[in-house]
Amino acid sequence: MHIHPGDAAQIFNERLITMKNFDNFFDDVKVNAKAAAAAVSQKATQIYDASKHKISAEGIKRAIGKKLIELGKLTYKATTQDVDLAEDIAKVVEEITELKQNLAIINAHIADIRNRKICPECDNKVSKKSAYCNICGHKFEDIPEEEPAEEEAAEKTVAEEKKADDIVIAAQDAVEEISEDAEETVAAAEEAE
Repeated sequence: MHIHPGDAAQIFNERLITMKNFDNFFDDVKVNAKAAAAAVSQKATQIYDASKHKISAEGIKRAIGKKLIELGKLTYKATTQDVDLAEDIAKVVEEITELKQNLAIINAHIADIRNRKICPECDNKVSKKSAYCNICGHKFEDIPEEEPAEEEAAEKTVAEEKKADDIVIAAQDAVEEISEDAEETVAAAEEAE
């Protein structure tokens, strides 16, 4: 097979244009990969924050348990020994109340991170979109409106991930095709010599 020098230049120019398109293609891959990485990073941060809050909540629960034991001992001592420990008991009750308030705040943060809310009647965790508690039947007054921005963002992230996957597959196909074309061009040029 003989290749005319003008044809070789045209083939070279076509390959050069293909390579430029290929570079643009990889720029798109890079942008989409960064977007997907940002979405994964955000989710990992949420999971980390929820775990950190759960550890704090467990520590507070243990502190409440210890205070309840202390309260029981004070109450028992006041009752059996006829001693006035009302001030000590009131102090422990106040500490327990403060710990429970802190626990409620942390549990609300955990629920928020997980897109949930806590029933004020039974402390059950339900979806933020729920109108009623599925355990006690409490009716929620604060039913949030749909948040299209979040849903659109989630759909966009899924679409971007799919697009990134498609781009990677197309890139692999393009690399394979360019490699084959380059091998053919080199073989044709060698035959022409």
